[in-house]
Amino acid sequence: MTKIITENFKTETTHSLYDSLALHNYYVMASASLTDPEFEVKPTITNTEKAKRDFQRKVVFANRVTQDSARYMFFENPWLRGTVYDQYDDTRDIEELNMYVTLQEDGDTSPYIVLKCLDNNNGATSEEIPGAVDAKNYRVVQTQDGYVWQYMFSIPKSQVEQYRTPTSLPLPLYPDDGGGYGDPDVVRNARENISRIDIESTPIGQFNQYLFGLATTEGNASDVQSIDSRETATTGVRQVTLTTTSVTGRSLYTETNAYKNMYLRHPSGKLYDVLGSETEQNNLQLTVRTGDTNDSFTPSAESGPVQCQLVIKILVSNSERGKAVPNDQQTVPEEFDCKAYGVLNTEGTLTKIGFERRGQRYKFATARVVYPPFLKTSVKASGQETILRAVVSPKGGHGSDPISELAMSRLSVVTNFSGQFLETPDANTYSIVGLVKDPVLLDEDGASTTPADGTASHRVDNRLKITIRGDTSGAIVANNYIEQYIKIIDIRLAQALVSYTITDSGNMTSSDFIALGASDNEVGTVFTPTQAQLDLIDASKYAKVSHVTDKVDTEAPEYSYDLEIITARVHQVHNYLQNVDVPGDTDGLGSTEISFVDYYGDFASKFQKGIFYIKEKESDLLSINNKIAEIISYGEYQPYTGDLLHFIDFSPITREAEKTEKIKFTFDF
Repeated sequence: MTKIITENFKTETTHSLYDSLALHNYYVMASASLTDPEFEVKPTITNTEKAKRDFQRKVVFANRVTQDSARYMFFENPWLRGTVYDQYDDTRDIEELNMYVTLQEDGDTSPYIVLKCLDNNNGATSEEIPGAVDAKNYRVVQTQDGYVWQYMFSIPKSQVEQYRTPTSLPLPLYPDDGGGYGDPDVVRNARENISRIDIESTPIGQFNQYLFGLATTEGNASDVQSIDSRETATTGVRQVTLTTTSVTGRSLYTETNAYKNMYLRHPSGKLYDVLGSETEQNNLQLTVRTGDTNDSFTPSAESGPVQCQLVIKILVSNSERGKAVPNDQQTVPEEFDCKAYGVLNTEGTLTKIGFERRGQRYKFATARVVYPPFLKTSVKASGQETILRAVVSPKGGHGSDPISELAMSRLSVVTNFSGQFLETPDANTYSIVGLVKDPVLLDEDGASTTPADGTASHRVDNRLKITIRGDTSGAIVANNYIEQYIKIIDIRLAQALVSYTITDSGNMTSSDFIALGASDNEVGTVFTPTQAQLDLIDASKYAKVSHVTDKVDTEAPEYSYDLEIITARVHQVHNYLQNVDVPGDTDGLGSTEISFVDYYGDFASKFQKGIFYIKEKESDLLSINNKIAEIISYGEYQPYTGDLLHFIDFSPITREAEKTEKIKFTFDF
């Protein structure tokens, strides 16, 4: 039993992720900012729960990404002279075909052009670069080497620079007509037509008695000249008189209706049915159904005879006539049907099929040769009939759905980490980035900080920031470690004018805590009660709060295990503000802001205002200094929240104000 997963399933999976970028909040997060020595001795990340949680615990900063940050991707395939490119074929797996090329018309500064091969001239090599493409030629471009190329779309240089990978290019978005992918003109003009008609088998020289003129090339093997054109008694039917020259060594038919069922091809490219023929005085008179055409078969004094072609008629099945018709018409227009003719070589062998029009709304089609009467008799007797196969365009027509047509199952999400934004650090390093779906982001008041607009940008500085009095330069430097000792007590043991953080609200209501100077009874709320407020606590109330205490000896027998040690690493010491004091102080000492990472303990408590201790290394037992945290600003990201979809590690990258790092995730389904 054979099982096939179509390219539609792969692209649908890719499309689901792309749609999800509009329905959910995605952030590219930088985490685990290890120094070079640490990176060398610690193992790389693994796809384990511990590694994923460690990433989400150590987020340093982040950028939101939306659909504007993402692009479908396809493999780059530069055009190479001498290559035989595969032609589109509805019986072949498109993922196995080398039928797309990417090129630039005018060097590195011009847009990339993407073309799709519809006809490779019977397997010939491509010798002419199909670069001079008029973007307004929405359907096909034929080059001198016989190749037929479908212009798909152009990629602006700016999008190439932003999304390009070593092997792939981005599919451009356009805003016109509600937005879409590729080129809006190509999409708008795409038709479900006959892409090509293949000659699966044909006898050599089968049409050798239907060659005219010099017959030195495929281009002139069917040449005839119109020297007269007259109306007949039947409306829309004309009598056209031709001069025909036989090829050396061959004679032409002179019998009545010998050229019936052929097409007379006008220089305009239109094909007209030959209803009958007569030979008189070495001229060939054709009865031709011309309808109400404006094409003239009458010679002029200036240009002389009208150069036409008498060609083999190819009958193609009608398009989907039974379906709903456009613009409330009662019948499907004739133009929806394909109209094709045979091209002969100098030996009278059918070599390719040309078109007046390729039709519209085809899902399936058949094609066959309409033989002139005398040839039909001999073909029937010999049984050597020419076999044709109609190749139908993809659903919607060539260029209508480049995602499916190029089997795009890759999606790139791109963002830039730049020091020009205040939320992005401009110091220290980071070495892991990940894509997180729907993280919880909260401000100081517990309100969501994620923009309501699904397309709005958002940058997150997730570092803990504290402000201390005075100049700390020299006392605290980047990559120092700090400790803070937090003790959890019952609310009834609280002391006046000490800052507390709620760790368990117990049975105390929001009103109870508001009476103590808190904003509510949410865990994490900070308040500083007076003695008078503490005296109001009802004896039936209980709750747990935490506060900062002095450093203790954890090895001492009297060590209390309800004490938590919070650690953090200094990420950046910001500029000392000499003339800016912390609120309430006017001593002129100024203040310094410091950013920390990895600033959580066991998560019963978090870093609080008060004393903290500084160590040069995490493993040091002794502190080199201590300071008082006067102001605290917590990061927005709530650790462990959101789904980590993808993360990657690399050698530490140093952040600088002048630098920009492009972070790119490419998902290949």
